[in-house]
Amino acid sequence: MRRIPLALCLCVVLCGAARPSQLLDGVAAVVGDEPVLVSEVEAYMLMRLNESKTRPDVNEQARLRRQYLDEIVEGKVLLAHARKDSTISVRADEVDAAQADHLGRLMKANEWSEEDLARELAAQGLTLARFKSQLRRSIEEQLLRRNVQQRYMADVHVGRPEVEAFYRQYRDSLPSVGTSYRLRRLVLNVPTPDSVRQAAYARIKSVKTRLDNGEVFENVARQFSDDPSAANGGDLGFVSKGTLSELAFEEAAFALQPGQVSDIVETRLGFHILKAVAKKDQRVHILQILVSVRAPQEVAGAVTARLDSIRASCTTEPAFADAVRRFSTEGRTKARGGDAGWVSSLEFASEFKVAFDSLAVGQVSKPLHEGDALVLLYVSDYAADRQLSLENDYDLLAEKAKDILAQKKLAELVRRWREDLYIDIRLE
Repeated sequence: MRRIPLALCLCVVLCGAARPSQLLDGVAAVVGDEPVLVSEVEAYMLMRLNESKTRPDVNEQARLRRQYLDEIVEGKVLLAHARKDSTISVRADEVDAAQADHLGRLMKANEWSEEDLARELAAQGLTLARFKSQLRRSIEEQLLRRNVQQRYMADVHVGRPEVEAFYRQYRDSLPSVGTSYRLRRLVLNVPTPDSVRQAAYARIKSVKTRLDNGEVFENVARQFSDDPSAANGGDLGFVSKGTLSELAFEEAAFALQPGQVSDIVETRLGFHILKAVAKKDQRVHILQILVSVRAPQEVAGAVTARLDSIRASCTTEPAFADAVRRFSTEGRTKARGGDAGWVSSLEFASEFKVAFDSLAVGQVSKPLHEGDALVLLYVSDYAADRQLSLENDYDLLAEKAKDILAQKKLAELVRRWREDLYIDIRLE
């Protein structure tokens, strides 16, 4: 596991944590009654350059330093507005969970105990208590800024004209999707005996009890979740509305407010407990704990044999589409003859990547595992380096267009809010 340098961690935590009593290294700017220290700008710059893995020359560093100062000032303007708006707040338990997760990931990545972390901090002239206090305040400020953004950007909507205008303006600079396949899908669920389901439900109930008793969601996910995301505390990142094949999962995810934990949710994969971290437009950042419900091997073997028989009879695309309409259990694509559109190879699970290495256009994959189902994939078309297009990628382009409009709206709001604050930029 990659270690996290403590110096970089301190940059992230202490960036923006200065107070007037700490004015030891010069003031880069003042926003309202809050100073921005030169050391804060340098820490933020170090963090950003580490993320981008770039090493700019001296002249470029000067330009970036001023750019990053502007970003810090913008964040403090957002924070000042959040503190003035009594309807914008952050729950204490949400801050507690985020702080515990940050500390847990830091100690796990470096294989430290809390005593080890305290010794590392002491070498930097910082106590563990002060580090936790600064971390908590930094997280709370980040969450407040996020909530401001969500409040004022949630009503940004785009229609076909806006998406087309976005595509015309940015089409030459949009990244390629890379190697892509146009696919049709035929899915068969693998039935699971009640005894297996009951055992899984008993397990998820015990997990829910742990959460209700105050255990940290991420820690419980690492210990008990069957999903590959368990290693990251169950973190699935942001998911977009309308992109999930499991309707019950999607409805539960989007019903949550940031910091909320769901009841037990059942899908064909098993039993889930979800936690919302953040919401943005039509996306939600989700953590999950999954207790999977898997059928015995002999049941899966019978479904595999059936798919092998279907595969042998589907020698053309029309034949495959007809088989999908007759046999597939996936409602999302069944009515379209299994048409799933273009899929980037970057989105494939490892099993799928291996299968597609030997497939050409017009061929059908062997039965592949997908959760508690088995799937056949028909390759309708192939592109070695596909470019985004309105015809094939409208939903993705709409999301990008919405992000651009939201950013413009936020920039205009920040410009107006700045007029109500005393701002003094002192960094040359």
